[in-house]
Amino acid sequence: MQTAIADYLKSKLPGSPDVAVANLRRIPGGASRETWSVDAEWEEDGQSVSRGFIFRRDPDASVLETERDIEFQVMEVARKHGVPVPRMYWLEQGGEWLERPFFVMERIDGCEASPTIVLMDPRFYPVREKIGEQFVEVLARIHSIDADDPELAFLGPVPTLESCAATEIDRWDEILARDALEPQPVLRGALSWMRRNLPPPAQRVVLVHADYRTGNYLCTPEGEIMAMLDWEMAHLGDPLEDVGWACIRPWRWMGNELIGGLMERAEFYRMYTEATGVNVNEQAVRFWEVLGNLKLAVIFVTGGRSFCDGRTHSAMMAFLSRNFARLELEIMDLMEV
Repeated sequence: MQTAIADYLKSKLPGSPDVAVANLRRIPGGASRETWSVDAEWEEDGQSVSRGFIFRRDPDASVLETERDIEFQVMEVARKHGVPVPRMYWLEQGGEWLERPFFVMERIDGCEASPTIVLMDPRFYPVREKIGEQFVEVLARIHSIDADDPELAFLGPVPTLESCAATEIDRWDEILARDALEPQPVLRGALSWMRRNLPPPAQRVVLVHADYRTGNYLCTPEGEIMAMLDWEMAHLGDPLEDVGWACIRPWRWMGNELIGGLMERAEFYRMYTEATGVNVNEQAVRFWEVLGNLKLAVIFVTGGRSFCDGRTHSAMMAFLSRNFARLELEIMDLMEV
């Protein structure tokens, strides 16, 4: 693979026939794409250039089938709007270079993404409040990107204020119906509950990250969020969908009620409203938390389907598909069952 990457970079760096590639390694975590880091050196205009690249390659199968071109384009648009994301370089839709499609982006060094490190390493204790402030500021910047922005036309029709919630229910209902290996009474019950308990119409329709949480940003020990990652589920919708997702129990990493392991829920709501002008309706957030827990459970179901269909032999995929009883309990608590 290292040789193939070197050949690929030679093709993309005109006038650089001798690209040296080293330190290829796969970055652990994530189950929707493979993430590979590599160092490259080459000559450019008589000068030696060194740069780190990230290759995001489609896996043999994943917990959720997503379109790499959507993720690539969304990140390009987000960057233009001042959202901290890596610089995007190249998108390859075929498998002629690395056997499967992939895209290439900037590697940002000197940062951590692991919640274990960001929340529990003593280096980060003094800057946790700053990280929390930036967590809200970056989300507000994403939600400042209006759904009518022509650059987002590739995401499809803009939902109405009234249809955002129903659109997401239908999306995850369809995925569950397609990939479920056995009856899912709790998840089916949650879908019915959500249809009966739709939130108020969205206050605006914006770009939704759809996986906005601690663990998906790169942060320095000084408390600077340098990049938001994992945009593969991005779409147009209600900004409170991201608020609800950030609040679900799996992302309360500290084992307490701190949102993202960073701040109290009331403080998160207050800061978000001040930054965006979007009123945080608790009924709406409760709905989006139910949907968020269901979404995560359905993502796990898709991993099990990939394993059982023989598209992957990853033990993690098999494990995930049996590992969402706690999500079901949380869903029932939120529905007050």
